[in-house]
Amino acid sequence: MPAGAVANANTGQPSSPAVGLNPFWAASNWYFEPNDQEIAGGSFQLTTAAKTFNIALNSNGFLQDYRCVVRSTGGVGGTPTPDNPGNVFKQITFQVPNGSEFFQTMTGYDHFLFQGYARPWEGNPTLWYDYAQSINPSFTMKLSPELRYTAGALSNMDDRRSYHVAGNLALSTDIMTTVSTAPTLTFASGIDTWAQPDDKDLMERPNQKIPPGVALQTYRRKVTVTLNGANSNNNIDARSVTGNLQRLIMLVVRDSNNARQDYLTDPITWKLDDRTLANYTQADLFGKMTDFYGTGALARPQGVYVFPRFFKPGDLVGQGWLETSGASKEQWVTTTLGTAANVPGTVDILVEDLVPLGQLPYELTNI
Repeated sequence: MPAGAVANANTGQPSSPAVGLNPFWAASNWYFEPNDQEIAGGSFQLTTAAKTFNIALNSNGFLQDYRCVVRSTGGVGGTPTPDNPGNVFKQITFQVPNGSEFFQTMTGYDHFLFQGYARPWEGNPTLWYDYAQSINPSFTMKLSPELRYTAGALSNMDDRRSYHVAGNLALSTDIMTTVSTAPTLTFASGIDTWAQPDDKDLMERPNQKIPPGVALQTYRRKVTVTLNGANSNNNIDARSVTGNLQRLIMLVVRDSNNARQDYLTDPITWKLDDRTLANYTQADLFGKMTDFYGTGALARPQGVYVFPRFFKPGDLVGQGWLETSGASKEQWVTTTLGTAANVPGTVDILVEDLVPLGQLPYELTNI
């Protein structure tokens, strides 16, 4: 279990409301407020050096997510890089009060992929009202500990034990090529929460005070392994990120220039210990993604291979969370494309996994 698993947790509340209690989600409401601290003080012109930041999140309610609206002006020359605008954040992490990481250090583009494939009900992030892949990038970045329906929400009412968002802003050359004038970025962030409900409703019926979803905590982890040369075999080893319930796994394949590439060839065999979970052709794997996500989700970016392990209640599509232990051997066995250039490269293994802290209601399981 990750070190921060019990931070701010309260598992004393029954997983379902007792008889006569109004359920939490009905008694509460969604609440948003601007965060008191802003990344880089709210504005920063990118340079050839990374800019560090570390901000505390406001304490209020039960945290759903941290939302950061990014805008920019003044950029001149060049073209946006493929990971723009998400790579405005060269590194970013979400930390519990003791400094442990709920979301391990990864790039803003990694979290863009999580937005698209871990929360598909929010739609295609490239179609959001403010998305612009540009030398003056624009988008909304979300770090979302909550899945939905309170599952994974965090108790966030102690201002002595604040959650933190930390990391580095990109170099100007990360987001655009042939820079003439780097853009100036602005940041306007806030927290989405479930509000603390009143003790009783207007009819004097008591309300459930703590959301049942705090009995679950979400984590995001990343490890990078080597992609071997053209025509070479690969055992893409994920043992360093096993140990919990895996909800989503993504492989992001890059060449030696850090460009994303579709370099995995048939078959792509997914194994867990002595079990073979699937023998995919690349075409069938991409087809399975479409089966699950449909056409309204993020179109698959080049070099991204997605393995969802959750259920979509509204569509009745999906499967259960994948159980792993610290001793589990999870791997993908495949071969690098024979015409691959600029290799050896890398494979980023991105995992969203879950740790139950108490009894979880059935309706919050496997979602």
